[in-house]
Amino acid sequence: MILALLIVVTLINVLVAAGFSLAGVFFPGFIVRDGEGSHTAKVFALYGVARSIPLLLAVLWAAFRADLPALIWLGLLAGVIQLADAAVGTQTGDKLKVWGPLGLGIIQLVGVLLAFWFGA
Repeated sequence: MILALLIVVTLINVLVAAGFSLAGVFFPGFIVRDGEGSHTAKVFALYGVARSIPLLLAVLWAAFRADLPALIWLGLLAGVIQLADAAVGTQTGDKLKVWGPLGLGIIQLVGVLLAFWFGA
């Protein structure tokens, strides 16, 4: 049960991160004000893709194998990344870019703690 919870929470987390990064590549105007057609906005989005897609693949692999220790570590990493994204979001003036990652990061870290305490 706890493994399934950790898999679901972690997959949602990394899918949101990957989706946000990919949206920045294909629709930079949604992510950065006046970013449509901006080479700089696209490059920064590609940096996000470069970290989020490998993390997504690692989580998918660990979920497929039902590897609780790997999911705990990957979930911890994904949660910390979301908290860092929330900190970056404070520089944008957009509350959604703060509260979204902050909420997702907290949920992720609670899931990791539960899995660590109650996991088999």
